[in-house]
Amino acid sequence: MTKNRNKIAILIFILIICASVPWYFSSLVLYPKVNCNTEHHVFCQTPKEINLEFESVSIQTPDGLSLESWYIPSAGSKKGIIFVHGHGGSKNEGLRFAESLHKAGFNLLAISLRRNSGSFASMGYYEPNDVIAGIDYLINEKKLESVGLFGFSMGAATSIITMEKDSRVKAGLFSSGYASAMDVLSESAKRDFGIPYYPLIPVVREVLNLRGSMDIASVLPEKSITNISPRPISIFHCDKDDYVDVSHANRLFAAAKEPKELWIPSCNRHERIWNTNQKESEKRSVEFFRKNL
Repeated sequence: MTKNRNKIAILIFILIICASVPWYFSSLVLYPKVNCNTEHHVFCQTPKEINLEFESVSIQTPDGLSLESWYIPSAGSKKGIIFVHGHGGSKNEGLRFAESLHKAGFNLLAISLRRNSGSFASMGYYEPNDVIAGIDYLINEKKLESVGLFGFSMGAATSIITMEKDSRVKAGLFSSGYASAMDVLSESAKRDFGIPYYPLIPVVREVLNLRGSMDIASVLPEKSITNISPRPISIFHCDKDDYVDVSHANRLFAAAKEPKELWIPSCNRHERIWNTNQKESEKRSVEFFRKNL
């Protein structure tokens, strides 16, 4: 009798683990804490922190969200760039590049994605709809004629998928993005929590799909990037990125067709390319958009 009770207790414990771990991990994906810290993002106030005038604008999505964003105008210019922030990030993320790109003559839209507007993050499943709404805004409301995307981490993955879907995007710069949402999630689960792929990651995937009404395995920037050509793309990635391994950049570049560029500078923290290579990263981003927008 005691042995049976022990077996039942062990079984119950295993079932609890199998249920609680996927729920916890899926919650980290769907509802990341949104924050801005100066060590990483550098600029955590408004664009006035870098002496740029801006408008607070509300971008409306087809599913009824209001994305509270910043529009930084450039007098006389019909060219615009949308900054697309990462998972758990905010519209501040692109401000590191804002001063140099604005000086080069580009209007800028620092868009706030759906997690920051009362919804949840989906690793690039729903976020392309947010960016397309931003493109609509620049073209229809601001009468811009040429639009590019500058995405960071999840924002890079989102920008790749958006660019495949929307031919109005003329050029895309993708910084620290991933080739597959499920690959980067399983890699981070193993690295940060010691969770092996089997048996829990497939359960996490299904819990994510149920809670988010999505198919997370279909978020495959590696597949989408193949269909962007002949529009130009550029990829930035730290050689020792501590969250999204540089192999993702190599996979994306290999899948992309010409015209394409790849820059892998020396840096060891995720999405801190500007922080450690400011002059070169600004030079390359300005040159890319000047050439292609």
